[in-house]
Amino acid sequence: MFRYLNILFPVFLAAATVLCTGCNTATEEDTQDYCYINGLTIGSLRRTVTKRIDHETTITTTSIVYTTGWPFTVDQIKNEIYNRDPLPTGCSRRTLLDISYKGKSLLYRPHSTGSAISWIAYNSSDSIDIPEDGGVDFLVNGADGSMRVYNLQLNIHDQEPDDWSWENMNEGLNMSDWTEARMASVGEYVLLYGKTPTGWKLWRSADGGAWESLVISGLPPTAAVASIISDDERLYTNDADGNVWQSEDGAAWTEQGIVGVKRLVGVSDKRLYYIHDGGLRSIALEEEEAEWEDEVLDATPASMSSFNDIDSVRCLFYETSNYLKRILMVGSLKAPAEEDITAPEWCKMWSAAADEARREWNYYAPSWVNKYGLPAMKPLGVQRSGNLLVAFGGERTQTSAIAPFNLLYISEDNGLTWRTDGLFYLPDELWGKNCNWLSSTSDADDYVWIVARVNDTETYVVRGRENDLGFEY
Repeated sequence: MFRYLNILFPVFLAAATVLCTGCNTATEEDTQDYCYINGLTIGSLRRTVTKRIDHETTITTTSIVYTTGWPFTVDQIKNEIYNRDPLPTGCSRRTLLDISYKGKSLLYRPHSTGSAISWIAYNSSDSIDIPEDGGVDFLVNGADGSMRVYNLQLNIHDQEPDDWSWENMNEGLNMSDWTEARMASVGEYVLLYGKTPTGWKLWRSADGGAWESLVISGLPPTAAVASIISDDERLYTNDADGNVWQSEDGAAWTEQGIVGVKRLVGVSDKRLYYIHDGGLRSIALEEEEAEWEDEVLDATPASMSSFNDIDSVRCLFYETSNYLKRILMVGSLKAPAEEDITAPEWCKMWSAAADEARREWNYYAPSWVNKYGLPAMKPLGVQRSGNLLVAFGGERTQTSAIAPFNLLYISEDNGLTWRTDGLFYLPDELWGKNCNWLSSTSDADDYVWIVARVNDTETYVVRGRENDLGFEY
């Protein structure tokens, strides 16, 4: 027995030697020098901001932004480095960089797909420009000849928070012969109706893209195109005979089967509303043989017959984040209109399960308690944008029926109170000009759209919204 063990022992020893040699080789391959960046911070940044204090005056301020609150992510899979939360508007793109890495050397250059731009040796005491377009590439060289390239991006917000930005949407439209216009939205589209010498024409735009011309069909010549209303899914209007017409795209219209309408003013997802002989009536849209019902108004004012200009009534339907549905009605009461100080508002609110028809309209009476009301404006536009209500128009004067287009107000509490400050500005195309008429709507992306004729001859289509900072990643 021991004789056989003496023979096997050298064999086991040789095999173990071979296996251990293999283990040593694998260990050397796994622990070889490698190159990577494992951390990056930036120095303080100079921030320069230019703000309007009115439509004709701007001020420029400079401050220092301490950047410890903006950590950088090093993505080892994509070889990308970036600050997930963008820095404030106006921050400089030239800064000191403190980079920790493993490797023999670290080089950098502006992002380039070619080899024409030379690499520069990294030094922590050097300020480095990080261009908005492409950023900066960093090359880490390993001791064993390996290398790795990272791309660094510095994300900075393009807009100031809480500011209001506008853009001109006139491209592709010839509105020189328009005498009236109406805007509405349905689904992803914004619809623009223009009244020309040959009748009403229709254009639509999706996501702020190019305008597309459509042919209106089905509507009788007496249809009140200027009074089209929308619940974001369907559009409604009435003709001179009191018949209601409906459309799902704004172009093709069919008769709804509802009669007896003098002037539609609003629509929810379930009911149509119109002002009738000093009161307000509504009718169910989805019930067969439904009839008009009188709405319940609170005691002040006793009726809506005081509306001196039905065309000035604005009625908005929307659902808030807590699943409450609301209709807000804003208009003008007194005659002459110049005597109005505060625009009167009514609001009706209900839950998804409640009976909309039985809810009472509450009048937002101006008082010392609610001293932040909406000024009376003519003309007047009111729209919803995200969680805000936005009102715009001209300040009324005693001497002119056409007021300058100069006021923009914001409400964060569904129209109960309104505010304005130095950040809220109307578009330059409209501000300060005499406004002959306007129409407005809002789209699914929370943009407010306005079409307006100013100074008798100029017609503009603009859209705007509160700056949406968001995050890039």
